Amino acid sequence: MRALRDAVVGDPVLARSAEGEPVFWLVPFEVGDQVCGFARVELSGRVAQVSRFGAGADDRASWLKADFFRRPPARILDEVRAKHPGLPLAEPALSYDDSPAKWGWRIAVGRPMISVAYITPGGWYEKPVSRGVRHDREG
Repeated sequence: MRALRDAVVGDPVLARSAEGEPVFWLVPFEVGDQVCGFARVELSGRVAQVSRFGAGADDRASWLKADFFRRPPARILDEVRAKHPGLPLAEPALSYDDSPAKWGWRIAVGRPMISVAYITPGGWYEKPVSRGVRHDREG
């Protein structure tokens, strides 16, 4: 957590449930244009999690660009679009998959929705909408 000494608190980002309801805040810890960690804060203001990115204090290669907390990376959005040519993508929303610890940008694919893509700090994956069967696929 040494990197946190040099970090400034970035702008909180509201995460929403799949239904669009506010669920928690993510507060990035920024060092320049990168994020070394974050706090997950419940709507009540209670800090539920404090975490850093990477294997150690000097693992700057694992830090995210600060823009990740404002919008999903364009390169990954292009990958999702390429996998589903011609299908509409919903506006990305910061959300989570099954657990608030699995947060990322949630994007509904298709109208009617056929799958949901999640863009996380580590990459992206997709889940079909069908209930009862889980087929996670990494992108």
